[in-house]
Amino acid sequence: MSGMLRISGAVVLSTAIILMLAACGGGASGNLSLGGSSGSTTTDCTHPTRNDQNACLYTGITDADGQFDAYIVTVDSITLTRLDGTVVNLLPNSAQVDFSQYTDLAEFLSLQTVPPGTYIKGSMVLDYSNADIEVDVNGVATPATAMDASGNPITKLTVAINLASGNSLTLVPGVPQLFGLDFDLSASNLVDTSGTTPVVTVSPVLYAQVDANSGKTLQLRGPLASVDANNDEFALALRPFYARSGNFGSPAVHVTSSTTYLINMQSYTGEAGLAALSAAGATTAVLARGTFDFTSNEFVASEVDAGSSVPGGILDAVEGVVTAVNGNTLTVRGATLIRAQQSAVFRDNVTVTDDANTIVREQGSTATSFTTGDISVGQHMLFMGTLTNTNAASLALDVTGGFALLKHTRIGATVNSIGTGDLNLNVQSLQGRPVSLFDFTGTGSNPASYLVNTGSLSLSGIASGDPVLVSGFVAPFGAAPPDFTAASIADYQAANAHLVVGYVLNGGTTAPFVSLDASAGMVIDMSNTAIGTAHFVRQGPVFTNLTSALNPTIKPAASVGLYAIKQANGSLQLYVTFSGFVTALQSDLNGSAKVEGVFASGAYDQATGIMTADRIAVVFQ
Repeated sequence: MSGMLRISGAVVLSTAIILMLAACGGGASGNLSLGGSSGSTTTDCTHPTRNDQNACLYTGITDADGQFDAYIVTVDSITLTRLDGTVVNLLPNSAQVDFSQYTDLAEFLSLQTVPPGTYIKGSMVLDYSNADIEVDVNGVATPATAMDASGNPITKLTVAINLASGNSLTLVPGVPQLFGLDFDLSASNLVDTSGTTPVVTVSPVLYAQVDANSGKTLQLRGPLASVDANNDEFALALRPFYARSGNFGSPAVHVTSSTTYLINMQSYTGEAGLAALSAAGATTAVLARGTFDFTSNEFVASEVDAGSSVPGGILDAVEGVVTAVNGNTLTVRGATLIRAQQSAVFRDNVTVTDDANTIVREQGSTATSFTTGDISVGQHMLFMGTLTNTNAASLALDVTGGFALLKHTRIGATVNSIGTGDLNLNVQSLQGRPVSLFDFTGTGSNPASYLVNTGSLSLSGIASGDPVLVSGFVAPFGAAPPDFTAASIADYQAANAHLVVGYVLNGGTTAPFVSLDASAGMVIDMSNTAIGTAHFVRQGPVFTNLTSALNPTIKPAASVGLYAIKQANGSLQLYVTFSGFVTALQSDLNGSAKVEGVFASGAYDQATGIMTADRIAVVFQ
């Protein structure tokens, strides 16, 4: 969607670098390409010190939620430019990324040695030449064509990173920093499904922060380099997103006594897990999830998978959500297929066959009592076995004697009622797929009255009718109710709603508002005939289509917000006061300038149509 500026967290400009990215032609020149730990004889980014010659920078990437079943593009390069003109490449090799898989995760792209100093701008090159972008059309994942705002097919986009006024990134030796890039799928892509082939109009928007805690789980992956049991750590040769080669750096992964391990399909905890990892040997495939400790500037793993428990090794793998169970035959939708020793691709429908010899484990648990009976409809799964039918229309994976991992599952729903230690939900989606795709026969579950065991989780503030996103595990097949055990609950009624009104497909509009006032707010004119197919409020998994019956009003939140105007030439104006934003917007709406989109995020009251926003963006075309 062309133009939403999405920025999370407080507006603390001394710690956050706010980036707005506008597509432009050409590429970076004069790059100083620096490797990871081996790129400098005086800087070891696995164990940096203040006596090093260079600084060390982790680069991570994630995305804000967008309604895509797959969004696979290639990130060719990410560069930063120092005040003196030195250009540093943070991505020594291109990496293919499915951004749709990273709404709940952030993944490390690289750990690089970087010359110390102050960096003022940068760029990212996205290659759409072999992109696989798929959107949901009536429950079916359908390939879409990527176009620019002029309707031309996209090949490569060089996206300029323009730092907000007064901000820069200063790097010093011995203090590794985390540079996080968030590609906002919802704001960057306007989807039109009215034609025979869906069209996605792309105008990339992302933001970046330095040492910002997004609240998302971080993960990194690659072959094992070394284990240091005395210091409770191990090191990897980083390989992001199933990359097979390239010097992306060698980060240290710190572990604790509570870190859980799944190594060659066996479960461990603490020291026993680290010993088993060491015994697995160098070059063993590793996938670690955890958090970044901003006090010690270290990555600390809570979960570690290794060896045959990691996709992309000696077994074929499929990750997706189970939509039907018929004996030992499972239907998996929204599937990522990772062939043994190959790259990942998206395949929407895969048939999986298991048996009593299939090893079953649960993410984050060391229990060994799970069986194939624990796999039920709606469960997010990772299966590892042998692909027996490679026909794209009828893919089949045999996991008899193989491996199955129960993964955290996301349920989008509205609340029917609240009990003591439970919620009764009306489910709308499971793992992002519409509930209409699922066959609950034999499960004992009714998605319109879905009982979730919330245990000791707080239900304070949650009310009937609220849209919620619940993460956890589906009950074993035939054991419901309760239908689900929750690990976390997010209530979208009071925050995190997203309003989108787009005009780009109909040539834009010179008059998007009924009224525009610093006190009364912005009232959007929903009777405007230039409004395209995008006109909704999204509260987590729940969409409310905006119609001419109710003109939504956007007002500022009580706290200081962040308000943006993106001009047709790609320039960005940022405001922290709503009054200054409105004054500038009134001047820009001169009767000839056309708006292609209005975007806001905050709390939304469906009864009144009022959004109390802490972030607003108006984009001109």
